Amino acid sequence: MGRTKRLYPLGKFRLRLPKQPEKNKEYPVDIEYTWNRKIIRRTTNVFVKMADWNQNLHSGRGGVRPSYGSESKRINSVLQARVEHIDSLLAEFAQNHPNQITPEVIDGFLLSKPVAIRKDKGKDFVDFVINRLESEYSRNRIGRSRYENGKSGMNIFKEFLRSKNLGTYKEDGIYLGEISIELLEEYIQWRRDIKQNSDHTINHALTPILKACAYAAELKIIEVDLNARIQEMRIAVRPDLSGDEASFDGRNLSQEEISNLIKYYRKCKEPRRKEYIEMFLFAFHACGLRIVDIMTLQWSSVDFVKRELRKVLIKTGKRHIIPLSDPAIKILKKWKEKNGGSKFVFNLVKEDFNIDDEAALYKVRNTITKSINQSLVVVGEQLNFNFPLTMHVARHTFAVYALNEGLSMSVVSRLLGHRSTDVTEKVYAHFLPDTLSSELNRLKGLSSFQV
Repeated sequence: MGRTKRLYPLGKFRLRLPKQPEKNKEYPVDIEYTWNRKIIRRTTNVFVKMADWNQNLHSGRGGVRPSYGSESKRINSVLQARVEHIDSLLAEFAQNHPNQITPEVIDGFLLSKPVAIRKDKGKDFVDFVINRLESEYSRNRIGRSRYENGKSGMNIFKEFLRSKNLGTYKEDGIYLGEISIELLEEYIQWRRDIKQNSDHTINHALTPILKACAYAAELKIIEVDLNARIQEMRIAVRPDLSGDEASFDGRNLSQEEISNLIKYYRKCKEPRRKEYIEMFLFAFHACGLRIVDIMTLQWSSVDFVKRELRKVLIKTGKRHIIPLSDPAIKILKKWKEKNGGSKFVFNLVKEDFNIDDEAALYKVRNTITKSINQSLVVVGEQLNFNFPLTMHVARHTFAVYALNEGLSMSVVSRLLGHRSTDVTEKVYAHFLPDTLSSELNRLKGLSSFQV
């Protein structure tokens, strides 16, 4: 185990010499303290020749040799009395104000000036952030995942302090009152350059930091103006409202699994969970409609006579026509009976919600997606699916089912609302060979051209 860090520093004396000292010239003796890799010095008004100074005296604290003359004992006594007095003041301060010793505090004692007490009372910044996370988690304000991710992010923040040598009172720690715009800017750049994090990831890492700073400002630990600037540190990024389709991992339901899900739905006694399953099945039957389009679907977009939806898709911003199958119509009619007077079909957002506000849409989509998926994951576990059941699985399930049933890639691409067939082929390339083979088999006349 490493040596325990002292709660306060011990002083010593050092002869202040120039780079090329002169043998017979007297030089000043400084009293010196080192704390958090910073050296604090003040003169003692004692001057000694190089030959008359011994740094090893008094257990390395330094002192004058007998060669100095008859005053050597008195000077040593005065010097030792002073350093012991400062040491005792620091010891008392450390006991009464734990973790609040700073270079400024030490310098105050050396100058015999009143010592300012830290506003942050020596609180470690990372510990303060984690304590806020724990408080929010204990009050069910955040979930387990956000709590653990927040703690992991602060461990990365400590790694940043170590790697950039920015720790103050310890290698990977700064006091709460030492947080600054410059430090956070350097942290953001470090995560981009060294960790190769996306702006979205960095924003997630900043969230607990920003919340803790806001609370510190309420406690008057940091200045209100500083906190206001810190709250603006979040990176402005264009919200991704589509989900990451390009990284399709093969998660889709087989026909048997869909049938089992429908059986579960019919027996389900929990109203809200049953509604979420209905939304999942509607997404599947409505040609893999994304969750952000499910939650923003309005009755004005539904045409029961033509059996289609006409909707501007959130991701592409283009109007899209979606043909509706019998199961999709059945689900819509059920919601029409209980929710027909509302603006939005599935009543997932407030009536006055502005779907053109991208920032608000991004935020509410994340909240709704999390709520629905948490419920669907439980359903999937009870049905023994080998991967988490989420709303986006409905989209992939439709695409794979359509391809396996012989629909061409171009048709599936149009139904999914992709910008081009290239996107569809990239996402579902794994399913291309069988589809292409089946398409080729339609050309039955080829056999007549064999050699």
